Amino acid sequence: MNGTGTVVILANGAPPTAELPLWAFRCADHLVCCDGAYAKARALGREPDFVVGDGDSLSSDEKAALGSRFVPIAEQDTNDLAKAIRFVFGMEGRAGSVLPPAHIVILGATGLREDHTLGNVFHLFDFAALLREREAKPPTLEMVTDTGTFEVVSAEKTFACQPGDAVSIFACDPATRVHSEGLAWPLDGVTFPNLWCATLNRTTGSSFLLEPDRPILVFRVV
Repeated sequence: MNGTGTVVILANGAPPTAELPLWAFRCADHLVCCDGAYAKARALGREPDFVVGDGDSLSSDEKAALGSRFVPIAEQDTNDLAKAIRFVFGMEGRAGSVLPPAHIVILGATGLREDHTLGNVFHLFDFAALLREREAKPPTLEMVTDTGTFEVVSAEKTFACQPGDAVSIFACDPATRVHSEGLAWPLDGVTFPNLWCATLNRTTGSSFLLEPDRPILVFRVV
């Protein structure tokens, strides 16, 4: 089952300033904020449909103003971004919902604190696995920053590009093997004992292909 529309999740990192993430923010069918990002969403000119989190970043006046749009989740085993992802799959039946969505775009997940940035980026593996478990044809999931896009790739995929585009690949499992086409430094035969082993590559044409035997994280500069 695959729905229509796009949901943007705004995390409590540095708010987007570049054209691509701002376009995604403005044009999304639904906006879900981590509670610490509520003020940032309003500063960017949009009221969120829902605000998710433990509420420690919201004043009593803000909670009152949000009313039923505030979704408190008190557990502390996961961060607010993980809570927001889980909430997105419980939105069916709410007013105006178009879920399950075709696209999920995470914004504001980087910047401010490096530990939060790394935690959010590598949470993408867990989020992608959650989508695959719950949907026969899962929605696309991207984390868009001011400089590029992170995406988990679990099967063969071809990307459109321009010659010389920067691409970095991260494999959390050292046993990962990747077949590639269209990269300046091919990945066939490359081992991944460290996270940096396939970073700082470049494209050679108008497209490139990746075929991993385990999920990998792909960062493309925009």
